[in-house]
Order: sequence, then C-alpha cells, then structure tokens
Amino acid sequence: MAIKGNRFRLLLLLAVCVLPLWSQEWKVVSEHSQRSFPHSVPAGNYSGIAPLGDGLYAVVDDKAKEDGFHVMRVAIDSLSGEILSVVHERFVGNGQPNRDSEGIVYLRDSERLWISGEADNQIREYALDAQPTGRTLPLPESYAHLSRLYGLESLAYDAISRTFYTVNESTLPADGARASSANGKANLLRIAAIPAGEGSPRELFYQMDAPAAHRTAAQYAMGVSELLVLPDQRLLVLEREAFVPKGKIGAFVACKLYVVDPRESTTSSRPLSKRLLCSWRTKLNLTARGWANYEGMCLGPRLADGSQVIILLSDSQARYAGVLKDWWKTLVIRKE
Repeated sequence: MAIKGNRFRLLLLLAVCVLPLWSQEWKVVSEHSQRSFPHSVPAGNYSGIAPLGDGLYAVVDDKAKEDGFHVMRVAIDSLSGEILSVVHERFVGNGQPNRDSEGIVYLRDSERLWISGEADNQIREYALDAQPTGRTLPLPESYAHLSRLYGLESLAYDAISRTFYTVNESTLPADGARASSANGKANLLRIAAIPAGEGSPRELFYQMDAPAAHRTAAQYAMGVSELLVLPDQRLLVLEREAFVPKGKIGAFVACKLYVVDPRESTTSSRPLSKRLLCSWRTKLNLTARGWANYEGMCLGPRLADGSQVIILLSDSQARYAGVLKDWWKTLVIRKE
C-alpha cells in the first residue's frame, strides 16, 4: 500500500508541475505604437522580413527594380521591446526581374535565404549575395491554380522540425468564392507544410474571419499576408483586411493575429482551431493618417525578462501620394 501511495503522490506531483506548462498560452505583454523612419529608410513596398543576426534583417520589396533583398539594421529597446531605429544599409540584387517577392526566411545552418514570389508562385533559394541557387520547394497540387494577385504572400520556417509553411492569400477556385467587401464570404485557405528534406507537402485548412466591410470598395484585399513560427512551433497567422473607398477617406486596415498549432490532427475538411492573440485597426480620414497595410512579420530579440518581440512592417506603396508611410510595429509576447 505504501508503494502505491508513493506512486500516486509522484503522479500527482508530476501533474501539478507539468499540466500548467501544457496549458500555457501566448499572451501580449505590450503592443507598441507604429513608427516610421523616413530619414533612414527609403520609400518602398516592403512585404517580408527575416532576421539575419546581430540586429540585421533581410527585407523584400515586391516592386523593387530587380530581384534581391534589402539589409536593414533594427535597434530594439532590450527592456520594453519598442523599436528605437531602423537604418537601411544596402540592397543586394542579382540583376534579374523582380518576382513580386513577398515572404522571406533565413536558414542559419545553411546560410541560405528562401523567398516566395507571386509573379511565379514559387519558393526559391538564394545565397547571401542574392544569387539564386536553382533550388525550389515542392508545392501541393492545389497550388497549381494560384493567381498572381492572391498567391504565395507568406513564408515561415520551423528550424526544429525543418518545415516550411506558406498559404494561399485568398480562397482557391476549388474551395469557393473569394471574400470581397460586398459578398460577406469568409476565405477558406490551405496552409502548406513543406519538409526541408524528403517528403511531400501536406495541407491544413484555415478558415479566416468574415469581412468587416459591407460595401463596395475601390480597392480591397482580404487574406493572410504572413505566417510566423513561434518558439514552441505554433504558427502565428496574420489576417489582413484592407478597405479603400472611392474617395479614399474612410479607408481602413484591420489586422488580426491568430495562433494555430500545425501539429494538430485534422481531417482534410476540418480547419485548424485558432485563438486570437491580438488585433488592431489603422485608418485614413481627415484627422488620422496611420493607414498601414502590414505584410511582413518575423521574430525579434528576446528581452531581458525572457519575453519575445514580434516585428511587423507595412507596405506603403512607396509612400503613396506622400500620405502613406513605411510603418513598423512591435508586439511583446510571452507564455502565461
């Protein structure tokens, strides 16, 4: 009886110690106001960002004059996680046409960059001098029907499982109608999990929220603009709805960050469960000029207290009409 009693107490102790770790969720510790750095960062169409180390980040521009990437130095306060400065250091190009570069990740072990492009809807490998190596990632058969406007907008990499993740920005023709500002449809997307080594891609369905807009727009974009692998291998999904009316005044961008677990076992027809981490809205009207179309997202540094910084950057359409800005934003998250 004593042995059984000791075993019971041991199991109880393990449950008390381990279960809280399993139940911990990512929470936002602080959300910092967006900032722009017009004197040290040139106007651009920035769409993806990846940490290179030592405060340097590779940034892709979907309308750059040639294929390649920018290198920028980002300084972040080690206590608060707020962006202090961003300085453009150089552009590294290869002379080839821009592929409408959208997502970028850096693999430290191989010192290679992978960039997704919407012009060809391919994910290609590059050396640090921006020269393509000729390697591409295999994609699901369903991606053969991607369009150039709603294709491979995102790219993320899990260094633990050695898995790439991407997702079609908007609903594929086989999965129904795309969301619009007038039809109220919610996009159904397919996240592709692509092994870095051998193996075929697998697909995970992801259900977006329904649009907030309910009237005809002059310009409208509703989709997932970026993915990010968190330190615990869960995925952060950036849902982005950009609405621009004919007269521009009243335009808004609604951003929502959801956490999903790509290791979740699902049937082919059931979407991943998702949990809202954070949401915010920027707008353009007579008094507000903070409209920001966030397309890039990556991990920043760990802070002194162990919290994790998330860096986001926006596509300003080269500071359209002198009104829009290249906005940067940070969130600080930790598990609780």
